[in-house]
Amino acid sequence: MLAVGVLCAVGSPAAAQDSLIQRPLIKGLAFRGNRGLDDYTLAISIATTNSSWWVRSPLVSWIGLGQRRYFDQREFRRDVLRLKLFYSQAGYPDAVIDTTVSRHDGHVRLAFHITEGLPIRVTELMVSGVQGITDSADLRRQLPLERGAPFNRLLFGAATDSIRAALQDRGYPFPEVFRGFTVDRESRRAAVSFDVVPGPRSTYGALEIQGTDRVTPGAIARLVPMRPGKRYRRRDLIDAQRDLYASGAFDYVDVRFADSVGMSAADSTVRTLVRVREGRFYRVRAAPGYGTEDCFRALLGVSAANAFGNLRRLDLTARFSKVGTGDPFGWGLQNTLCRALKDDDPERRALNYNVSASISEPALLGRMVGGALSVFAERRSEIAAYVREGFGFETSFTFRFLRATPVTLSYELGRATTKASPASTCFYLNVCRADDIAAYQRPRREAVLGLVVLRNRQNSMLNPTRGSFASAEARWASRLLGSDSLSEFTRLRGQFAQHHRLAGGVVLSWRVAAGTLLSSAVGVDGGERFYVPPQQRFYAGGANSVRGYGQNELGPVVRVIDSVTADGDVRVDTLTSASGGTDQVLASLELRVPVPGFGGRVEAAFFVDAGQVYDREDGLDDPTSLRVTPGAGLRFLTGVGPIRFDVGYNGYRPRAGPLYVEQANGDLTPDPTNPTYAPERPRSFLSRLRLHFSVGQAF
Repeated sequence: MLAVGVLCAVGSPAAAQDSLIQRPLIKGLAFRGNRGLDDYTLAISIATTNSSWWVRSPLVSWIGLGQRRYFDQREFRRDVLRLKLFYSQAGYPDAVIDTTVSRHDGHVRLAFHITEGLPIRVTELMVSGVQGITDSADLRRQLPLERGAPFNRLLFGAATDSIRAALQDRGYPFPEVFRGFTVDRESRRAAVSFDVVPGPRSTYGALEIQGTDRVTPGAIARLVPMRPGKRYRRRDLIDAQRDLYASGAFDYVDVRFADSVGMSAADSTVRTLVRVREGRFYRVRAAPGYGTEDCFRALLGVSAANAFGNLRRLDLTARFSKVGTGDPFGWGLQNTLCRALKDDDPERRALNYNVSASISEPALLGRMVGGALSVFAERRSEIAAYVREGFGFETSFTFRFLRATPVTLSYELGRATTKASPASTCFYLNVCRADDIAAYQRPRREAVLGLVVLRNRQNSMLNPTRGSFASAEARWASRLLGSDSLSEFTRLRGQFAQHHRLAGGVVLSWRVAAGTLLSSAVGVDGGERFYVPPQQRFYAGGANSVRGYGQNELGPVVRVIDSVTADGDVRVDTLTSASGGTDQVLASLELRVPVPGFGGRVEAAFFVDAGQVYDREDGLDDPTSLRVTPGAGLRFLTGVGPIRFDVGYNGYRPRAGPLYVEQANGDLTPDPTNPTYAPERPRSFLSRLRLHFSVGQAF
């Protein structure tokens, strides 16, 4: 049935222009009655396409932006047949598709009215021929076609590919999968079977390498996992291609069988072929950037692939941040574009840099163990926390025994000066005289043994929409490794994030993280205090943390004033510094929704962040003082990752902390009238908002 409604109205100039075209403009496309298949799946299966939101919305259509799409009645009729066929393939053979076309002045609104009917469901799902290779029940659980679900012919074909891939990952390169099904239309049942002929179990034979010039074939052979006599696995070919591309030496890599047809039972080896085309070995990269906490920043780098042979890689990198807010580029941008740094100490606003040179060996002890050695010099600071200047070297070994879970063991030795706020030194070490504080901020050695375990199952590094990411990190510094006595600690931290793609391009993401610090007691003024270096302590708040707070605003703080009034009120501005903590908990939940009219390139985000930083030594923490801040933002998707604007709301009173009075000689004394002072909560709504700008998703 084709029902047509006609409405007459006086149109706008834009509508009059569209009416000059024989085909009317499409300003509405809807699906009614569908339950088994969602709107997005149906929309991409037909030729008729809705005009963009910019064209459909009466508020902005006059601007002239967006894609204008016109009604083709012939294609619209064919779309009815397309949907009918699509539903039949999806397990709904009795689906009925009706349409309505509402005609207005120069445009139409279309609707497909769908009566799906009862689906044919899979009641039997059998996989035979895999005995002794894999568990049949476990293999069935991995198939896209499920028992009890509608009998979808497309998923039926995909299940064949899944079975073939599972056999290939178990050593059978040329399996045959014979599939069959029987359908009972009256009982609405389908019985599906897959009969597998695995073929011979195989091992790798000869490896042939083609296309090399400056790279030796031996260097490639060391990096790929195909070894003569090793059991064949399909994923080895994928890993070989990925690792060769990652070396940076090749523009083209193809890894495949040298044998193009299946083998006889007497031949249980497979020859593999690696074809490469070498690219430019030397690459120069430069990138500018901006962030609310770092102001303007820049990256300069030179990379040399195949340096010193055997696909070793040499990287020279220089990173700069806080450009424009302090020496030597003090352009006063903290008062305009970079106001997040306005109230910070001038020394912490000065230029940050990290200059490093590193050489990496991808196959140090075979392809399963890689190594790297780097030297560096740096100056880095955290808002309202500390500034650190130093140099050192780091050596690391990466173990890839588990395919998706690399383990990195590292040793770092450096000598640096770390300057925290004098009040932090006074509070944590009970060292409050200016001369003594300066003595505790002299250069010190820090030797750290690190262990990092990563498991990355995300579908994208820049903008993940599916999969998960997990990390665990342990850092241990001790005099046994070469550290100074004030640089001993054990730091543990873990994080897990997961992303789910929902209907219509909506993405739901969540993240949990926690960390703790342990340290030994150090002798100070005849007593003992537990102390952790400021750069190793935990901080929270900012664009990638709890977004209702500014950078490092969440957690323990100390404050310094010049003097107080007789009744104890603070008389002058208070300087607040983040002192960091020994324990941290974080959690985030975020929903990202495509904004209509931008072709999926702009997303709206709605999030809730929760977290807190505690310190076991300050005695001021309440274990129930978790801070929860909601917010919203926009994501502009680009080739370098999403450009992100977030606004978080913070309705809490600032955290209480120790208050010190700075004397004329620079010494600090505790303020007896305000031992745990905290400012009043901001009164206006706007003052409770925190704006963040950065590149990349929050987690």
